Amino acid sequence: MDIEGNPRWNTKRSPGFNKGSMILVDGLLLATDGQKTPHLIEPKPSGLKALASAEPLGEAGTDSEGIARRVGGATQDWAPLAFSDGKLLIRDQRQKKCVVVGE
Repeated sequence: MDIEGNPRWNTKRSPGFNKGSMILVDGLLLATDGQKTPHLIEPKPSGLKALASAEPLGEAGTDSEGIARRVGGATQDWAPLAFSDGKLLIRDQRQKKCVVVGE
């Protein structure tokens, strides 16, 4: 959005960022799709410029319990991201990982 709140661009759910989190790191966005994929994005007013993506969480399994089972299973990574000293902390319903970024 611009400063007045008018949309500048929209991913139209491809990728979908509806339940994931995002953080700004050195002028770039690290954003998750809410399932298992973080994306590295260069924020540009003209549109989404995806630089990289990965699946560090892989398939966590389908043995989720409670609300996780009803709304998508163990591969949801709705938790906030954390980044420090070149390391990204990411988790889903079953696991937590530390990923070295940029080496």
